[in-house]
Amino acid sequence: MKREFEKFYEENRGALLGDISALIEIPSIATQSDDCSAPFGKDVADCLAKILQRGEEMGLHTENIGNYIGEITLGEGNHLIGILCHADVVDAGEGWETEPFKGIIKDGEMYGRGSIDDKGPMVCCMYAMKYIKENNLLPPDFRLKMVIGTDEEVEWNSIARYLEGKPELPEISIVPDANFPVIFCEKGLINADLSYPVINEGGAAKALLSLQELCGGERANVVPTGARCKISWTDESIRAEKLIEEISAHAEKLGAETGVCLTKEGEVFVEVKGRAAHAMTPEKGVNAISALMEILYLLSEGERYIFVQQNLIEKYHTYIGLDYNGEKMGIGWEDEASGLMTVNVGLMKMEKDALTLTMNIRYPVTKTFEDVDAKLKPLTRALNGKLEYGVCMDPIYFEKDSEIVKTLMKVYQDATGDMQSQPISLGGATYARAIPNAIAFGPVFPDQEELAHEANEHYSVADYERITEIYANALLELCKTIK
Repeated sequence: MKREFEKFYEENRGALLGDISALIEIPSIATQSDDCSAPFGKDVADCLAKILQRGEEMGLHTENIGNYIGEITLGEGNHLIGILCHADVVDAGEGWETEPFKGIIKDGEMYGRGSIDDKGPMVCCMYAMKYIKENNLLPPDFRLKMVIGTDEEVEWNSIARYLEGKPELPEISIVPDANFPVIFCEKGLINADLSYPVINEGGAAKALLSLQELCGGERANVVPTGARCKISWTDESIRAEKLIEEISAHAEKLGAETGVCLTKEGEVFVEVKGRAAHAMTPEKGVNAISALMEILYLLSEGERYIFVQQNLIEKYHTYIGLDYNGEKMGIGWEDEASGLMTVNVGLMKMEKDALTLTMNIRYPVTKTFEDVDAKLKPLTRALNGKLEYGVCMDPIYFEKDSEIVKTLMKVYQDATGDMQSQPISLGGATYARAIPNAIAFGPVFPDQEELAHEANEHYSVADYERITEIYANALLELCKTIK
């Protein structure tokens, strides 16, 4: 089989890389749309249409379900093996060295948003299906079906809509949207908006500063790369130059990349730059929102300054600060299977009467939504605030000696010779949660950096070949596990 695959890949290498590049060039960021023919925007619909077109050209059966879901199917048997992918991507963010929506090969790497998450692996899985088809390797009583979602990075409405139609579900599915060797558990996930009111400090004796603007972030599941505020005052004893100097000193103390200047309206404008990372690994990034709030806290910690919105700053410091494991919120849990809790404040917006924080929380598999809720409710009451939940997903867990984990581990080990790496837990949320008996499998190898949702997302061109073969073998081996 090895020789046949090498011949197949040599013949298809250029087309595979070209397909990945073509999909990267479509900025398929899911947005809410009133156009019923493109429920998540034209770019997402175009991306889905492109991948389905390529599947059809390969002689696979394709179906577009209202531009919510795409299906690509091989075979006509009774047993069904699934592949769950998604055509949407997160926004580019800042800090790219290449055009984020251009599939550019540089130094043996394919750069571009979606090269890892999830367009590159999706294309490789489709070519794995093509390889199986052309070499007549699929057992006669089996089908392979790729299911392609269109808003995985946002609300998962596309997969929910698909499941409402009660489709035939695969008996086993792989999700090429995580890490090798295999993901045996995924943490629980909660998106929540926490808002709490401004308590006006106008009667304070200290020199008053007022926040005229306070905001930051792009989305809940990305460590924010930017946050900003505008500061005004009426006390004539306050000097802009001194204020700017003190803010800059606090920023330097924190190691935060910050720009501070005086606007033409006579306000001090502060902008903090962070470093993007996936919300499941907030320790890899620099949260610009938390850095800005800590700078404001340090500024008001002394005897000279106090903000009109002082309570917003102090409460953030008390319950969040620079922490990203939930310890200050009383949810700093950890277990052996899934590791530490994570909390990412991905969005912040101050309106006239309140500050709203959009948080992405990933909790260990030994905890439940009710455990988290039981801690957040008292915190919300203490803030005299309001808590609203968005997308919430329970953890998933496979025993390490389960048939599916053992099978995929063997496929990985046979392909790589890596006998040291063990099944791993994931803070991320993949489509493995969407249907029963689905498990995340690749594409990031243990020795590779996880760059999903980050600037300069890229993946090794050579490894596209490796994972195409791995996915082909995995699909065939999973067929053998079904009696």
